[in-house]
Amino acid sequence: MFLSRASVRRPIAMSCFLIMLVLFGINSWDQLGLDAFPNVEIPYVTVTTVYPGASPAEIEVDVAKRLEDAVGTIDGLKTMNTTCMENVCQITLEFQLGQSVDVAAQDVRERIDKIRKELPADIEQPEISKFDPNATPVITLMLTGDLPVDKLYDYADETLANRLSVISGVAEIQLSGGEPLELRVTLDKEKLTAAGITVSQVLSKLGEANIKVPVGRIRQGVQEINVTYDSEFKDFNDLGALEIGTREKRRIYLRDVAEITMESEEKRSLAFFDGEPGVVLKVVKKGEANAVRVIDGVRAAVDEINRDKLLPSGMNLVWVRDSGSYIRSSVDDAWSSIAIGILLTAVILFAFLHEARSTFIVVISMPVSIVVSFWAMDLCGFTFNIFTLLALGTSVGTLVTNSIVVIENIARHLERGEDPKTAADSGAAEVALPVFASAMTNVVVFGPIAMMGSLVGRFLVPFAVTIGIATLVSLFVSFTLTPILAAILLRAERPEQNSLAFLFRWWNRGFGALERQFGRSIDFVCRHGLAAVLLAAALFLASMAYLPARVGMTFVPDGDQGEFVIKLEFPTDYSLESTLDRTLEVEKHVRELPNVLATSTVVGKVQGVVGQASEGVYLAEITVVAKPKNERKETLDDMRDLFRDELKNLSNCIVTINIPSATGGSSASMELEITGDDLDTLEKIAVQGANALKTHPAARDVDSSVRPGKPEIRIVPDRTVLQNLGISSASVGTLLRGSIEGIRNGTYKVGSRSFDIRVKLDERNGYDQLPSLSFSSKEGKPLGMDAISRLQPSTMPIQINRTNRQRVAKIYGNPASGVGLGDFAKLAEETVRADLPPGYKLAFSGEVTSMEEANADFARAIVLAILLTYLLIAAIMESWSGPFLIMFTVPMALIGMFGALYLAGLQLSIFGLLGFVMLIGIVVNNAILIMDDVNANRAAGMEPPEAMRAAVKNKFRPILMTSIAAILGIVPMAFGNGIGSEMRSSCGVPVIGGLVSSTILALYVIPALYILFAGRKKKKGPDRAA
Repeated sequence: MFLSRASVRRPIAMSCFLIMLVLFGINSWDQLGLDAFPNVEIPYVTVTTVYPGASPAEIEVDVAKRLEDAVGTIDGLKTMNTTCMENVCQITLEFQLGQSVDVAAQDVRERIDKIRKELPADIEQPEISKFDPNATPVITLMLTGDLPVDKLYDYADETLANRLSVISGVAEIQLSGGEPLELRVTLDKEKLTAAGITVSQVLSKLGEANIKVPVGRIRQGVQEINVTYDSEFKDFNDLGALEIGTREKRRIYLRDVAEITMESEEKRSLAFFDGEPGVVLKVVKKGEANAVRVIDGVRAAVDEINRDKLLPSGMNLVWVRDSGSYIRSSVDDAWSSIAIGILLTAVILFAFLHEARSTFIVVISMPVSIVVSFWAMDLCGFTFNIFTLLALGTSVGTLVTNSIVVIENIARHLERGEDPKTAADSGAAEVALPVFASAMTNVVVFGPIAMMGSLVGRFLVPFAVTIGIATLVSLFVSFTLTPILAAILLRAERPEQNSLAFLFRWWNRGFGALERQFGRSIDFVCRHGLAAVLLAAALFLASMAYLPARVGMTFVPDGDQGEFVIKLEFPTDYSLESTLDRTLEVEKHVRELPNVLATSTVVGKVQGVVGQASEGVYLAEITVVAKPKNERKETLDDMRDLFRDELKNLSNCIVTINIPSATGGSSASMELEITGDDLDTLEKIAVQGANALKTHPAARDVDSSVRPGKPEIRIVPDRTVLQNLGISSASVGTLLRGSIEGIRNGTYKVGSRSFDIRVKLDERNGYDQLPSLSFSSKEGKPLGMDAISRLQPSTMPIQINRTNRQRVAKIYGNPASGVGLGDFAKLAEETVRADLPPGYKLAFSGEVTSMEEANADFARAIVLAILLTYLLIAAIMESWSGPFLIMFTVPMALIGMFGALYLAGLQLSIFGLLGFVMLIGIVVNNAILIMDDVNANRAAGMEPPEAMRAAVKNKFRPILMTSIAAILGIVPMAFGNGIGSEMRSSCGVPVIGGLVSSTILALYVIPALYILFAGRKKKKGPDRAA
């Protein structure tokens, strides 16, 4: 081969080139960022609209449906999910993959701008945002202290958030636990009535007076001067001096009928850290930013604030948690596994090769290949993340196989008496074809992975490309660095002459006995080929009939990030104070349980996925920070089960405990949607289905989206009375909103700050205040609300869910420990479908849908990978039948793959499927070596049985050596118990199992099949069909 020949003849030139590549890789090491996931553009756009004081039903009619009609016809829209809650409407738009999320967001913005005037005037401007899986909160801080929460929130909002947001890589600071300040104009109803002034008049006067208008430009000589009409309020006195009417020729000023104060908006959420009130600050990084660098930058800023005592007296800034610890620990553990894998591989190679120099030559190819791969990864724009590190870790053992085959063949040439340079050249060239074929099979199998069309496929592209890069680099190294070092370091020295020969005598005796026993077993198999094939087929069928169903299927394994989330849902009529009291009791009990380091609690809001959240004063969420994984015996699953038992007897409370998934969500893993025409029937199906599913031992945290309605009072006007009195419904509605919620009317500016002005009546004392609300008729006669309307007690839904413009009811749940998500989803569907009326449909969403899409994609990718592998081998070997026999090693790998998962107690996940794709490219390599030697033996004149026997015996040592090296290289990754090991184990364990079964069975099944079919054809020359 020209590479090996050029390397041996010009070793310095090639060495310089290799050193240059290594230097590029070392330089890229520092350029590659650390992140949890690859930087993938996900075509999700969220529209969040706040409508203060509005019920979910009002939001559905006045906001949601209008927004849905506006954006529902945008090209490329795949799914539209809407959630209507108290005060908030959230619409999540999922677009087809490949659609630019920037273009989609711009389309959504333009559509909404067109209908903005059709929406209620009191809504806040709809917030349109793109969902970025990497633009997530990476740090949680807590501002606590002796000061009122209002002051803490204002300082966090105006000072801390601004200070932290300028740090490189920070996208935004999210605050919770308080409300922004506003300028409150609290009207005295009695004084208003006495002055004969209505709320509408006050609002009108405020709006007319508080304006600022650019009126144009004037010229003064050679100067141009802008002119602005500035009538904005400058201070409280200025605002209080606003004339709002007259009474008996006396001017009435705003200060005469109102109290003007600066205070926070009505509290709808509160936050606590270990029971102490405060304000939560979540630092969200930019999608393309390096998470660890952002965390380091924020930590330096926080340390500076605390060290230099920059906070006002009485305030404390607490570092609650950050994802950098998990990312760093996961990365460190991955590198540790890689290093241990290299060490174990070196030990086994030393045992086989008996010679330190040969071992060094082979082992050095692994770190060189990995380091050079960094440069290519940097050029591709990758980072060190879950998938790229998994690719490097699982490749450790296979990276060395090419060099093993090359060095082993060079050693054979040395033993024949060739000089080192000649042996290095001819030995490498002789095995160029099988080594190239073996390496390329490892590459082509990941082509279909890189072309997967699902969202999961986008995340797997870095994994596939990284493995391809590392494999190609190792192929290059095996034909450059390996021959160079072999020509310099190796000598034709027999093991007995080596100073360490005494250490290998026992090994040689043992391995010699194994080779002889193997030779006898191969002779037996070759004589009884049909029986051997039938036995292997029976083993395969039995394994596939028994193991897959017991292994189960899940999407991604739960990663132990050292935290889980307890969601509490109290009766819908609970006030914020009632929810707070109950939640603090639960939080106190939780902190007393074992392995709990800290708790962070938010009352009034529960986080969801894809930027969604549920809001309501009856909701609470406790984030439990556990001790690090290596400091506790219990898993997060164990802790979750304990907490379930501890909290199961809470009265009037629905408790859900979720472990944040590797994808970042903390919602239930199974979501089943029910759609149909009648809402009452939908809710009945959901409740009955959830109740039935709860009784099954495989189900945990089962719940439905159906809830009892929240108490509501409907004020129904008497239109005849209103018409007779000359009163408009609009004026009545304005009075009511001003009395209860208050009406925002302009802004009040102080320096660079701007505050909403809210006008409201001072009466807010419960149900009894409503009938007594009064206003003036056009004749000035005071009227009570009970004179023109009636009050109707009612209930309103607390949340309305819609999918593609249809109302839906949902059933949520998590599988019990040891139960696969796929099996649990099937159980849920069967349970609900048993009583499903005609005309109603079921559909999964969330994690189950992602799993189904990924499985379908993997099925196509696996079939295509097998076909590509076969075609590649056929093209290289110039044969159709030989590659067909080689491909029989693939089903043999399935036996060990499922067997290993079963014995390890793991479920098949997308990482296990990745492992199987990897196995397709790896397990054929042993058979390729055998068939290449068979063809050489046939060319030398051997008959098929003798050619196969000689080939298998001749390749037994290199096959065993490469297989054990590949297995040991993955062992630390597969059986490690460090941070982030769950996903690595899910990939490494099935790869090891498949390697073991395919190696053992291939050594017997391939010879048996060959002798049964190809070996029976008598040919004079080489068997081209082989």
